[in-house]
Amino acid sequence: MNSSEQPGRLARWKSLVALAWPLIIANSFWNFQLTIDRIFLGLHSTEALGAAMAVMGVFWVPMALLQGTANYVMAFVAQYLGAKEESKIGAALWQSIHMSLIGGFLFLGLIFLSAPFFKLVDHPPVTQALEIEYFDALAWSAMPTAIVAAISGFFTGLGRTKVVIGINLTGLVLNAVLDWLLIFGNLGAPKLGVAGAGYATAIATWGAAAFGIWFAFSAANDALYGLWRNWALRPELMKQFLRFGLPSGMQWALEGLAFTVFLIIMGNTVHGEAALAASSIAVTVMMLSVLPTMGVAQAVMSLTGQHVGCRFSRL
Repeated sequence: MNSSEQPGRLARWKSLVALAWPLIIANSFWNFQLTIDRIFLGLHSTEALGAAMAVMGVFWVPMALLQGTANYVMAFVAQYLGAKEESKIGAALWQSIHMSLIGGFLFLGLIFLSAPFFKLVDHPPVTQALEIEYFDALAWSAMPTAIVAAISGFFTGLGRTKVVIGINLTGLVLNAVLDWLLIFGNLGAPKLGVAGAGYATAIATWGAAAFGIWFAFSAANDALYGLWRNWALRPELMKQFLRFGLPSGMQWALEGLAFTVFLIIMGNTVHGEAALAASSIAVTVMMLSVLPTMGVAQAVMSLTGQHVGCRFSRL
């Protein structure tokens, strides 16, 4: 290696690490949130833990499509930032938010399909009833989860990844408290069991979304990126956003589909409730290795977008 190249390469590594480490922590918070859910559900009953695992797989297939598409705003923001076209960032963020709102409303329609779907899966009757109950509650978290993905993508594209830690930490703390209240009925709260875990996730995610929106739509950000004045739906920009964002979300949805098929098969084995519960514990541990690397991938995506935008601005 040429000695003159060493400082430049070292600087690039420093930029990547500076951008990636908050995302690694933020993703770890999300895994910790899932862990808390499963600990509380395991304390409630083995059947509840197993049912939650099966539902999470089914839930994640459409949710990954929505979340992955919403988060793709990161690429738009990074490229506009690199091209010094900051005035276009607000419009890009709003297309992601509009898509999240529409997708979240459509997701609620799946509640009407949950009972026939889980009957078709044909898990044991006790597990089946819990699956329907949990899915119907968890479906209310789809819209705020997509909004959190959009806001997180906005800050990641800007290179301000430390804010994402605050967003995910807000969701983690709220979810832990609400799990304790709503699953077991503590402090006079209704005892909702497995449904309580779903509603806790939904309310906590709305709290994280509210925190992210409050932070994103500050006066300083509005002045820099034109956030409030660019709220309208722009069909051409939305078309471009979906053209690139949907394939990104589809990748995660297809991976989730493969895992969901595995969970359905596990639930139909002898002692399926126990098999699903064991799978839940194993997957939680496995995610400790997967999610940090996702943080690095997001950082690379942001830096690549900024450099691409910078390159086109010079042409």
